[in-house]
Amino acid sequence: MNDFKKYSAILFILSFLMISGCKETIFGEKAPNIDQQFPVIPPTDARSIEFIQAVPVWTGFNHPEDVMVGYDNLIYVADTYNNRIVQLDINGTVLGTISVPKPVAIAQDRKLDLLVAGRKDTTVGGNTISLACLYRINLYAVNHRISEATAKAVVVHPNYILGRTFRVSDSSQYFTGVATLADNSYYVTRTGPSNGDITQPGGPDNNILVFGSNDKFQTPLTSYLTATGTGKASANMLTGITTYAVPPQRANVDTRRSFLTCLKGENSFRVQGMRYSSGREDVAYLPDPNLDFSDTTVGHRFLYDSDPTDGTVQSIFVSPEDVTYTADRGYILVVDSGTDSLYQFTSNGVEGILPPTYSNDRKNIIVSFGGRGNGVKQFNDPMGIAYYQPDKIVLVADAGNNRIVRFALSTDIK
Repeated sequence: MNDFKKYSAILFILSFLMISGCKETIFGEKAPNIDQQFPVIPPTDARSIEFIQAVPVWTGFNHPEDVMVGYDNLIYVADTYNNRIVQLDINGTVLGTISVPKPVAIAQDRKLDLLVAGRKDTTVGGNTISLACLYRINLYAVNHRISEATAKAVVVHPNYILGRTFRVSDSSQYFTGVATLADNSYYVTRTGPSNGDITQPGGPDNNILVFGSNDKFQTPLTSYLTATGTGKASANMLTGITTYAVPPQRANVDTRRSFLTCLKGENSFRVQGMRYSSGREDVAYLPDPNLDFSDTTVGHRFLYDSDPTDGTVQSIFVSPEDVTYTADRGYILVVDSGTDSLYQFTSNGVEGILPPTYSNDRKNIIVSFGGRGNGVKQFNDPMGIAYYQPDKIVLVADAGNNRIVRFALSTDIK
């Protein structure tokens, strides 16, 4: 072998040995480990998938009982004990306020009018009493400057019911929720002490009322709901309602007339869904079968689960106050003042979210949270919940702590 061939052979052997014994390339990067499988699976940590609280919290309220994201992408707060509605942008900057007596629920229709459930003082027989009232606030007429708008009382109990005379007990009836539909008609939830006579005009006090976009009373849902029932078609002390027609404004807003409600009466199912159907001759509201789902291979807990540990059949909820639906994710979100918690379910009632592709979990990962307090991810009587779709932010009216708190799933944080 000549000198050139010897030199080439030695150089080849040295190069092979250097490459074999070194873990870095000439650029300082780690060389691939040929013993590893491909692709590399990241470690699984389901606990890292959770709601993260944003800071700062929004303060300056007095027992806020509802928060709502409008079709105009603005935030509205029912600042209940301050007797006003507060308008904010997504950064929490207050844009204006308007006086409304004891507001407890807010909705916005697609005309961008606000509908607010509150109270109205009325003189009857020389006495001043407080009655349930629904106010309409036309924002378009004032270029969305809420401080320049007027809150017009459009539905005062019991004046909207034909043939219904005034009773002393009318001061004990309340509008507790309002939810709009794609055609700007809307539902109002009503509670009160008179539930024995289902034939009375307007139906029993525990009821859902249907109004047209012109604020004319159309019908109570007495035929489909029981005022004091314990089943899945109940109006037993309703506290909140939402439809599937939710912001943002878009051409394909859901046109279903179905709805979700929450109630705190003695009931085994305190968050419920009712499906609307119509035929040639009649219409019907029936319990939504999609929510009656309990496949334990998919989830750990379900919307219609019961907890019999105390000897009775009782809902996993104690006092659910509000419910909302996220159109982009298909989530059902509930706040419960009895457990001081926020609960998240899928559109068919499975608690939690789908596990990520890298996870070893096969069941939904529960991200519900809460507990009494004023710290991070704690509540004191949460009363309202809303969802801002563009940024995937959940807002909660934390009434007992006089604040609005915001959350995002860790998987949504960039």
